[in-house]
Formats: sequence, structure tokens, C-alpha cells
Amino acid sequence: MATRVPAAAAGRLWLVRGRGSLSRAADVIETAPVPRVLAGLVVVEWLAVLGTARVVRHAGWIYYQGGDQLWYYTLGWLLGHGQLTQTPVGYGWSAMLAPIARIAGPNLASALPAIVLLNVLVLLPVAVLALYGIAARIGGRLFGYWAVVLWIVVPFVGIWYTDSGYHQKYTELLLPQAFGLTAMADFPTMVATLVSIYFCVRVLWARQPLILDGVAAGVAAGAAIAIKPATALFLAGPALAFAYRRRFVLAGAMLAGLAPAVIALAVWKERGLGQLPVLAHGAQHLAVHGLAAAAPLAALDFAKYYHQLNWSHLGNNIDLLREHFWSGRLIVWLVIAGLIGLARRSGTAFVLVGGWFLAFAFVKGSYSAASVEDGSVFRVMMPSYPAFLLLLASVPLLLPHAPEKLRPFVAAFTPLRSRTRWSLAGAAVLVSAVVPLAAFAAADTHGGLDPATIQATIMPVPANIDLGLAASVHGRRVTLTWRHAKPAGGPVFYRIWRARSDGFSCPPSAGARLCKLVLPELGTTKTGRYVDSAPSGHWVYRVAIAANWLDDPLYGDPYLVSRPVSVTVP
Repeated sequence: MATRVPAAAAGRLWLVRGRGSLSRAADVIETAPVPRVLAGLVVVEWLAVLGTARVVRHAGWIYYQGGDQLWYYTLGWLLGHGQLTQTPVGYGWSAMLAPIARIAGPNLASALPAIVLLNVLVLLPVAVLALYGIAARIGGRLFGYWAVVLWIVVPFVGIWYTDSGYHQKYTELLLPQAFGLTAMADFPTMVATLVSIYFCVRVLWARQPLILDGVAAGVAAGAAIAIKPATALFLAGPALAFAYRRRFVLAGAMLAGLAPAVIALAVWKERGLGQLPVLAHGAQHLAVHGLAAAAPLAALDFAKYYHQLNWSHLGNNIDLLREHFWSGRLIVWLVIAGLIGLARRSGTAFVLVGGWFLAFAFVKGSYSAASVEDGSVFRVMMPSYPAFLLLLASVPLLLPHAPEKLRPFVAAFTPLRSRTRWSLAGAAVLVSAVVPLAAFAAADTHGGLDPATIQATIMPVPANIDLGLAASVHGRRVTLTWRHAKPAGGPVFYRIWRARSDGFSCPPSAGARLCKLVLPELGTTKTGRYVDSAPSGHWVYRVAIAANWLDDPLYGDPYLVSRPVSVTVP
């Protein structure tokens, strides 16, 4: 006669068996070759990005951008031709785009395929590897894999987490930028931040830390700040961690690695704006020259920048999380829980990741120009995304004995020789700071190319570009023709402008030359021909190439403007 096993005993039996199965699975994963696992995760990430790229609304390679991409690309195009205009943004991304722009030409739409492929095929795997390196040193290989899996999965969980009214903003405004499908600078600066934190972790967790790793952390931090100076907020994490571990010499090495990029950034700002925004009257200088709205991008005018912080605005953004997402309080709880879980594992990790994330959360979340409503707060917080993922990965560490169960880090790659690593660090400084610095110093600030702001915008675009614009007059009919562009990046359309005068002027400036173009718009077309019925008199026409992710002429900033053509209508 069979005996019945009590329910409690059966439960303990299943628990033991479950633990045994999990332990064996962990052993299998631990013994798997790390390069193969990471390569597989990178492929999964690529497939996820490809799926997103195909599903999200777009026009060719053109996804929703945001506007600042015109600053970066125009400056890169000018730099590729040995010229400089005013520089309210950082130099790093423009310097990276300069070779692409030199080949692709003044039309951003022609360069977008190369820019997107650079982001997705090169920078995205770098981000995955750096994130794994950080997490693995905190909690071993399994914790590293867990963090990378969350990195891949969480953006798509966010789609279900939004309400129906915010779904379009999340999928079309946020995801393409978070996956590097745009020409904005936020994605590359996030990758540079990750690399810097990776080398900081190497310094902080090593029994015998290397000066080289401290220098490398500084070089990567310099690259991040060179791309977007406001990214300097993340340095709160390393500063707290170095102080906590008393690694002051290595903190000095990091500052030494950071210095070349800061010097190059100072020269970039001084040559473009005529003075350093961080110094007195920097804000007045920008306002006088029509660039006050761009001052926050520089993130060096500290008085002006921090003057715009508003604690009530931070609370409003948290409330908007609750309005547009399933729960705002859950997100806040996950951050707090992750901080506690991380602290249970490592005090160093707690101050490093906590300082990194909270600096962005408080400063960017309370910045008056960044809002959940339009999605801008998520874009400006992008360099802190990896810190948020690490906090999410640390939530399970709240379970009893979970931190002690994590296995220690075991190196999976053979380290390079010291000479090779120093050579790579030197090459990184050369590419990120020395070569750009030489280019800035030699650049012509009043050259023959004509960057210009259009209408009421502050973003410059290449102007006076030869598009083959010609006009013929038959009575009062003016027929305009030009070369119909078919850029590799996607479809474009044309804005037709007409006025009695040229509307082009180049105001005097203490810094580099930046012109203005103000002409009333006549109409739009998607072909290389336009017919206008003009009143009698002298008229000046220009054609602007424009594009947007919807391929809708009602939206989209111009990418470049043609040379003028003049006619006289009898």
C-alpha cells in the first residue's frame, strides 16, 4: 500500500530539486566560452534592432531625429573642409562625422546609412561588451549575462509598459535614438560613458590596479564629454567611488587622461564662439548672437545651466511617468530597490552606479527644458541608461543570501601586453583629442562655405549649395528646375522660397562666421520642378532640401539650401 508524501515534504523536495537544477544550469552557463556567449547576445541585439528598424515608422534610413543632428552634421561637414562655424555643441561627434560628411557631401540624408551602420555595427557591440565587463566584475559571469539580457529586453518591455496615448512617442521618438538609428549625439556619448565606467571598474576592483586603466577611463570620459559636455554629470559616480576606495592616485590618472579632450573642447569653444562659455558673460555672448536657446547644449555655462533646475519640475516629470506609463511609483521603487540590492553586494558598486544614475536623474529630471511629455527627458538621460539597467539587474539581490550566491569574477580574455595597451591608449588620445585639436587650430572661421540658420531656427545647415537651380520666365509663369536628389538615406522633398531680396546675411560675430537666411516659403514639391505664378517685378528664388521620418512636407527641417537664382517678371 503506497504512502502519501506530506505536502510540506513534497514542497521541500521540489525546492531542493529546483535548486539543484538551477545550480547545474549555472554551472553550464559559467563554463560556456564567454566570447561565444557575448557574440550570441550581440547577434540577438542586432536582430532586435533590425526588427525595430523595420516596424517603427520611417522613410528609408530616416527616423525621428530631434533637430540637433543638423548642428553635428553641419559642423562635421565644415570640419571636413577645414572650416569652422559657431560651436554651442561639443566637438566629438562632429569630428567623427567629418570623414563621412567629406565623402557623402552636405546632405545629411546621403550620410545617414553610414552613420547608422557605425552606431549599430560598431558602437552597439562595444556597449554590450562594456556593460558585461562592468556587471561581471560586480557579480561574476552570470550577473554580467543577466545585465546584458536586461539591456536587450527592457526597451521592448517598455512598449507594453506605456499607455496607448504614449505608445507612438515611445516607439518612434525614443527607441530609434536609443538603438543608434539616428545621427544624434546621445547614443555615442552613452557608449563612451560605458567604456569609461568599465575602466573605472577595472581600477576599483583590481587588487593591483594599473595606472593605464585609470588613464583609459579618463580618455573615454573625455570622449564622452567632447561629444556632449553635459555628460560630465556621470563623473559623480567615479568621483565618489575613487574617494570611497581611496584610489586618489588613480583618480589623478583619470584626470590626466581626461585633460586632452577638455583642452580640445576649450579651443573648439573659443574658436567658434569667441570665448569660453564657462567664463563670465558666456550666456550673454550666446544670447547676443542669437544662440541663447542652444546654450544648454554647451553645458559649460554652469550658472545658466543650473539656474534652470527646478525641483517642482522633477516632481512633475515623476507624475508624468505615472500618467503615461503603467506606474511611475514602480519605476522609482525599482531604482531604490536596485540601489539597496547593489549596496548589499558591494559598497563600491553602490556609490559608483548610484552616483552615476542619480546625478542624471536629479539634474536632467529637474531641467526645465526636459519633459516626459515630449520624450526629451529620456533623450538627455541616455548616458545614464546603463546605470539604470544595472540597478534593475540588482533588484534580485534583495533576496536573502542572494549577494553571497554570486560567484567571483573570472577573467575570460587574455590581457594584452602592456606596450600594446599603452599604444592603444595613445591612439585613442590622438584620435579623440590631438587630431581634432590640430584641425580646430587650423580651421578657417571665415571661409568660403556658408553655414546658415534658416528662418527662426538656430540649427545651421549648408547654404549656397550648387543644386543646378535654374529659372525660366514665360509671362508671369516662372519655371524652376534643379537636380532631383536621390540620397541613399531616404526620400527628400523641396521647399521653395521666394522674396524681393536674397534674405541672406552674415552678421558680425566675436566668434566664427554664421550667416542667416530668412525667406518666405512659397510651396513644396517632391520633384525637381516647380512652376510659380509670380507678380511683376524682381524676384529671388531658393530651393531647400528637407526630409523627415514621415516623408511629410508639413514637417521636417531643411538639410541644405541652394544658391539663389534671380528673375524679372514683366
